[in-house]
Amino acid sequence: MKKIIALLTVFVFVFLLNACTGVESLQDPEGDNINIVFMTNSNAMDSNDDTNVQIRDALKSMESNNGIVTSVVEVKDKESYSSTLKSLAESEKYDLIMTAGYSTSKILDTVAKDYPKQLFATIDYISNESNVLSIAFREEESSFYCGVLAALMTKTESIGCASSFENQNMQYIYGFITGARAVNPDIEIDLEYTGSYTDLETGQQVGEKFADKDVDIIYSCAAAPTSSIIEYAEQNDIRVINSDIYEYRQVSDALLCTTSKLYKSSVEYIVNAAVDIIDSQEEENSQDIDTELRYVGIAQEAFNFDLSKEIDSGIQDKLKAVDIMFLNSELVVPSDETTFSNFDTSIFEGKAFRK
Repeated sequence: MKKIIALLTVFVFVFLLNACTGVESLQDPEGDNINIVFMTNSNAMDSNDDTNVQIRDALKSMESNNGIVTSVVEVKDKESYSSTLKSLAESEKYDLIMTAGYSTSKILDTVAKDYPKQLFATIDYISNESNVLSIAFREEESSFYCGVLAALMTKTESIGCASSFENQNMQYIYGFITGARAVNPDIEIDLEYTGSYTDLETGQQVGEKFADKDVDIIYSCAAAPTSSIIEYAEQNDIRVINSDIYEYRQVSDALLCTTSKLYKSSVEYIVNAAVDIIDSQEEENSQDIDTELRYVGIAQEAFNFDLSKEIDSGIQDKLKAVDIMFLNSELVVPSDETTFSNFDTSIFEGKAFRK
């Protein structure tokens, strides 16, 4: 399966790679092992960002299957993304080279063009390259869940959705609106934009706009101004449901729910797909790579919903009906204007969460 690499080449590659990265469990391929390497982003194994940790642990848990050997390359700075990926590809040591998230996967997408016979993979990023496996999250499903929660918890029947800019994060917005109207078709939903990714003052301004419209539940799919939205909400008896876009690391009584992504199912799909491709290539003696985009959502346990103790068991039981709809493949949530306009809301009639 593998080309024999000269000892000197291996030594030089590992030396140069370690000069700008940290390498964990970097092993030379032997026999019929399938060798997979994951390159982290510059957060590496930072305790404040567990994405890389989740992926590392998921890879490690699969090592006993199919002769898989996994490695992790921790990159310390963004400037090293491209050179590290090129070094990994040129070493010809790995059957699969992986990244996760926008910053590293965008670079991988560019690098992959120069190595058409190398198999790559991206998680939480959609690639159109023929040698890149891609898996993305159905964010509209998590936001649908949050919309249901907001509509079940509101006392004013007026809820809000905060985003950064118009025509961005549309899957979050349409998912949230669909979820809220699945509970109450007549609920008032106000949409506001911060107009900034970083200016925290805009979050306060958005909070004030919501308060003026008697909004008592805010769903935020905005960036950093989310922190100011939460702080304003805490001072004004408003509750907030936070998406996975911005991680708020403080404790707040205003938070009803915090959403985050779980990567285990994505890793399992990528690894299993890679194994199938590699086995197929060997059996057919073909160098062609066949890849297709896949999605993970609630049915694949791709999201975590950290619920406040304020949400009683009755509400939680109604939220379980949402999980069941996804597990039974009863629901495809709108993610854009076209699918939203054509969506048939009658499927929610008689559901446990319906008001």
